[in-house]
Amino acid sequence: MPARLKKVRQDYDRMLEVLHERAPHAKILAVGHPTVIPRDTSSCDFGDLTQFGTITQGDLERLRDDVLEPLNKAISDSTGTQDAADFVDIHASSRNHSVCDDSKWVEGFVTLPDRLSFVHPNALGHRNAADHVEEAMLNTLS
Repeated sequence: MPARLKKVRQDYDRMLEVLHERAPHAKILAVGHPTVIPRDTSSCDFGDLTQFGTITQGDLERLRDDVLEPLNKAISDSTGTQDAADFVDIHASSRNHSVCDDSKWVEGFVTLPDRLSFVHPNALGHRNAADHVEEAMLNTLS
C-alpha cells in the first residue's frame, strides 16, 4: 500500500503541474474524502449491506488507517507544494457522520429499499462538501 500511495502522490503532483501549465492563472481546489469509516468500528454491523456488508471491523480499521486517511494526506501534501492549489478538508467536518453513524453523510453498499450506493456521500455529505468548497472559493477571492 505505501508504494501505491507514493504513486498516487506522484500522479497527483504531475496532474497539478499540468493543470497549472494549461491554466496558469487558475486556483485549484482539491477536495479530500469525507469520514467514511468511524474511529470506533464496533458501531458497524457485520453483514449489513447498508453499511459495509461482511467487511470485518479489523479490516475496516486497516482500510481507514492504511488507505483512506493516508490518501487524504497524500492529496493534501501534494496540493501543499503548489502555490495555485489548496486542499479542501471535509474529513474533519464529517467525523461522526460515517457510514456506520446514525446521522450518516455517506451511504454504505446499498441504500434501502434497493439502490446500490457503493459507499458514496448522500445529500447531506454533498451539502457538507459544497459548503467547504464554497468557503474555499470565497477565500481565494479575498
